[in-house]
Amino acid sequence: MLSKSKCPSGWTWPSEQAAADLLVLLIILSSVGVPGAQTAPTPGGSPGQTSSPSPASQPPSPSTQTTPVPSPAVPISAAPPIATPAKPLVMIDPGHGGSESGAVLNPVILEKDVTLALARRLRLDLSAHGIVAGLVRDSDVTLSTDDRAAAVNAEHPVLYICLHATSEAGGIRLYSAMLNDVGNNRGPFVDWSTAQWSSLANSRLAQQQLMAAIQKSGIPVRSLGVPLLPLNNVTTSAVAIELAPTTADVSQLMSPDYQQTVSGALANGIAAVLSSPVNSGASR
Repeated sequence: MLSKSKCPSGWTWPSEQAAADLLVLLIILSSVGVPGAQTAPTPGGSPGQTSSPSPASQPPSPSTQTTPVPSPAVPISAAPPIATPAKPLVMIDPGHGGSESGAVLNPVILEKDVTLALARRLRLDLSAHGIVAGLVRDSDVTLSTDDRAAAVNAEHPVLYICLHATSEAGGIRLYSAMLNDVGNNRGPFVDWSTAQWSSLANSRLAQQQLMAAIQKSGIPVRSLGVPLLPLNNVTTSAVAIELAPTTADVSQLMSPDYQQTVSGALANGIAAVLSSPVNSGASR
């Protein structure tokens, strides 16, 4: 029998019953698994757990892939703009307007219409010279002389041009202010009736330069000094210009050709005034 026989090595064979029991035990163990036979646990994991690839080592699925968002662009600081000095301003004042028609030059031509037409044409010609010009009135409105002077003084122009018209033949007349009394102009405030006093010398210089430019155009011109409002109330260089026909034909005042000739001569004269040393560095 097996229990009593010996192996060549000296080991004793188990009995038949013992061998049968051992076989049953092995079958049971093989069916339920042996704890010690499980795969080695992942470091840090609990016994019996099998190691699995870490998420970092697994390729991402298409549903979990994300498109990288670009970082916002950093704004580049721009250099501060270089300040440029403002261009000198010329204020043009078409005389009369609204309920104040001025002189009735003929049954169909009013002074207020002649002055406004010339003012608009002069503004365009000055713009062609690179000169900024503004109009005290650009429509048929009524303004008092005090309103006009106040509007001009508030803008601080380098030159004020007041336009008038007459039916008396003779070409063009230029006027500068005539002040009989200087008034009290020594403090921070000036006398309204003689506000022109501090600029009177420059006004007369501008008057001469305008006269020279008009003479070159061939139009007759005269230069005078008169106590004319609002010249006396303006604090900058100021000249009044009275347009007259060269002949007895008053309709010439509204002629586009005549107005263009006058306007071109005035624009040349004003450009000369602004380029003179007195006004070349002036600005608003």
